[in-house]
Amino acid sequence: MKTWPFFSYFFSYILRAKTRQRLLFIAVTGLFLSAFSLMVIQGIMGGLQAGLISRSKNVHGSHLIIFDGITSESLSEMKEILRKEGIPFYSELEVEVMLKHRNFVAPAKLHGIDLEDERPEFLTKKDFGGLVMGSELSSKIKLQFLDEVQVIAPGVTDSLMGEVPRFTSEILSDYLYTELSEVDDFEAWARLGLVQNLVRNAGINQIRLFGEVPEEILEKLQSTHTEIAKRILSWEQMNEALVWSLNLETKVMLFLFISMSLLVAIAITSGLLIFYSKIRRDLMSFWILGMSQKKLIGLCFKFTLILSALTVLIGGICGHFTLLLLEKYGHQLMPDIFVERQLPVQLDFSHIIMSLSIPFGISLIFSYFSFAHFRKENQSFVAIVRSLG
Repeated sequence: MKTWPFFSYFFSYILRAKTRQRLLFIAVTGLFLSAFSLMVIQGIMGGLQAGLISRSKNVHGSHLIIFDGITSESLSEMKEILRKEGIPFYSELEVEVMLKHRNFVAPAKLHGIDLEDERPEFLTKKDFGGLVMGSELSSKIKLQFLDEVQVIAPGVTDSLMGEVPRFTSEILSDYLYTELSEVDDFEAWARLGLVQNLVRNAGINQIRLFGEVPEEILEKLQSTHTEIAKRILSWEQMNEALVWSLNLETKVMLFLFISMSLLVAIAITSGLLIFYSKIRRDLMSFWILGMSQKKLIGLCFKFTLILSALTVLIGGICGHFTLLLLEKYGHQLMPDIFVERQLPVQLDFSHIIMSLSIPFGISLIFSYFSFAHFRKENQSFVAIVRSLG
């Protein structure tokens, strides 16, 4: 006997029988929603995390060359390597300062950048006639466009003035909004000469690299001789806490999802136990027609696997189409109060596999428990027929 009539009979039994198994319907619906929701959650969460990482790399660079001190070397060999490979970069002198406007004071990280180098995209159209400041940082000290602000370097003092910290005054020439709170609240940019004059040192202490940097180029840069020792950090090394927290966020989301899916697993176990008890006489009919009991029991389990796989696959497909719709029409769903109204979506192959394998794996495990119980209770159809007689 072919197996397809067996499967089609029990599919029709589930859908059309007068004693339809509502609990099994609930289990199948829960399995569909599990695959659907996990696909949508991973797509949106992946998009949000990728967007955060991309914005951070656009500002802080993909790699950072840090010198152990301020160097006055020309670094022509390193810059020539970067220019030859077409890698955007800029040299900078980074110092921690205090900004004072009227009676308001705020700490800040000041980047003095060499305007002769290639500017990063986020600073291309900014006016460096004065300071370029994060929007939230300027708001802290009530600083408005073209207002004058005092820049104080606590770590550098003037001995002639009785060890008073050095300071300079500059206007606010432009604002910067990056959607990164650690940047908008704490960072400012200026001409390299202004910062060098503030700290009384004509050098730099960092070079920021942007875009993808091949490993062999990093090795060349590392092997280039410099008077002051240097080290090259990737974005992941610069932001270890953020990377760790993003990974933890993903793991916690998966853990909570799996925990909630256990409720679906309970419905699957109960629904299948009831379903198997309802079809026992039908299985005996197939046995009487000539199908072996071992094959019948095996086909029952295969039927459960096919039902679970189809449900999970349909849920995943619906979730994927939902993500495509959200990506295309998300700006019409998000309220106007949000600056970023486009819902970011990023779904790679690993996300798809995980979205399908976790619900199917849970279904497989608990379906096997139900199947094992059914197989144990029905060792011999002969005994069941005798009991009916």
